[in-house]
Amino acid sequence: MLFDRLYVLRNQLIHGGATWNSSVNRDQLRDGVAILSVLMPVMIDIMMDNANEEWGKPFYPVVNG
Repeated sequence: MLFDRLYVLRNQLIHGGATWNSSVNRDQLRDGVAILSVLMPVMIDIMMDNANEEWGKPFYPVVNG
């Protein structure tokens, strides 16, 4: 449920439901940032410590130009 809620918040930000300097969704945004600032480093550490695992293809791979 947590990640579903974070995904909804992400969609609101990306698709204009919460805009720059708006008062809309600020409490939710602060909470989402607080949660992700704890979870993301842990997730990255887990992935780095298990670099040989198959994590699936990246959605947006690097493109050499």
